[in-house]
Amino acid sequence: MKIFAFLLAALLPILSIQASDHDIPKLTLSASGAIRKPSDELQLKIGVVTLKETAEEALAENSGKMQEVIANLESLRLTKEDYETSHFSINPTYTPYPKNPPENWKPSINGYEVSNTLLIHTSKLEMAGKIIDMANQAGANSITDIRFGLHNSRDYWSEALAAAASNAVKDAQVIAQATGIKLVRVLSVTLNQTQVSSRNLDFASIANAAGSVVTPIEPGEVSITANVTLIYEIQ
Repeated sequence: MKIFAFLLAALLPILSIQASDHDIPKLTLSASGAIRKPSDELQLKIGVVTLKETAEEALAENSGKMQEVIANLESLRLTKEDYETSHFSINPTYTPYPKNPPENWKPSINGYEVSNTLLIHTSKLEMAGKIIDMANQAGANSITDIRFGLHNSRDYWSEALAAAASNAVKDAQVIAQATGIKLVRVLSVTLNQTQVSSRNLDFASIANAAGSVVTPIEPGEVSITANVTLIYEIQ
């Protein structure tokens, strides 16, 4: 797999020469490197939120719709390994605060809200549009956190780190050649940060005015970025 490693940013080096015998002149610089990998996992949250006067009514309607959502997902050959319940709650709702409330006014319960959310995490990337469409048709009224990512991004961190370190060394060599200093040895290497940038989508951006999903949805690639700081002893 071809790796696209490139320099994202490099901080200006800081060259310091101290008068003390105990101090040595140093060159400090930071650099970044990134690689790109094809997405191999689709993640999204599909939820059903129901409001009714009683908790029993809200729970019954919510459960029925969620069963329809699950049935539609399984009709697309999703298995229990591809989804799990990530949130479930039953909460009372209260009367709104009136414009001119009396002194003894207190809010009262006027209904109940049941919220049930599934977390989808599947390698069936080509099913993204159909999953969203079928869930919507079954009554899901909350579809959020749609993203294409990597099942285990940690597997690729070493490649990003190698790219960042290589960029930092190249920058140090260029600076040394341009300024006439000599790089003696590396005193320290610090990993500043490693970031994974997944492709996030908004449900509204992939649905047309009629509510049907525009397909296909392309997974794209994921960027993994590492940042390192090197400190050289110089002459």
